[in-house]
Amino acid sequence: MQKKSFYFYERWLNSLGLFDILKKIIDAKWIKHSHYKSDLYKYSTSQFLIRHFFGYNGHQVNHNTGNLGFGFLHYAFIIASRPERILCIGSEQGFIPAICALACKDNNKGHVDFVDAGKTSKNKNHWGGTGFWKKNNPQLHFSVLELENWITPYIMTSKQFAKKYQYKYEYIFIDGDHSYPGVKFDYETFWPRLATDGMMGFHDISLKGLNGQDEYGVWKMWKELNKKHKLSFEYLDNSVGFIQKNE
Repeated sequence: MQKKSFYFYERWLNSLGLFDILKKIIDAKWIKHSHYKSDLYKYSTSQFLIRHFFGYNGHQVNHNTGNLGFGFLHYAFIIASRPERILCIGSEQGFIPAICALACKDNNKGHVDFVDAGKTSKNKNHWGGTGFWKKNNPQLHFSVLELENWITPYIMTSKQFAKKYQYKYEYIFIDGDHSYPGVKFDYETFWPRLATDGMMGFHDISLKGLNGQDEYGVWKMWKELNKKHKLSFEYLDNSVGFIQKNE
């Protein structure tokens, strides 16, 4: 399998100054929202994205500088490829789905389907879920940057979603059930619904061990996928990987 570490891509992007350019673009599109005036005056757009959508866990962000970490990857991919439809499975408070919706908004094209079971630590396989999506209005939560028209939340499991809806996608990011059976189900279910040349990403591809009584299994699935697919790249130290569908 032909593959390069994301360090290669990161150095290349940094050499072009792309991360700085993307941050300036995002901050330049800052929208003032009356419900959050106190925060809006204190933070840049990128800082507010991290704060409001809680991008702190596992995405290599830096709130002080407004560095969106892995958020820049999703934004850049979507800006460049201009997908019609995007699927995001799982998010604690919507950081990556919001970034994807923002990219669609800036493209004036595309739509995000966001699926989350809304589980808490009381549920098996909650994988860090806090029940946020069942305690809050998802559409109101995304309306802070006027993203509500670019994203549709589905508070249900990916299995329920797959059975009820048959959408096709050009971009998919999987960050839901981190068990091996869970991530295997998401891959096998939605890979056939991914368009040729589309991109599928996975979070936490290097985490091993137990989350409570449940065992992380994305790393195992990712190892299998490396044998199947000809094009991939990864940022192993911080646990994100992407594969492109080219068959």
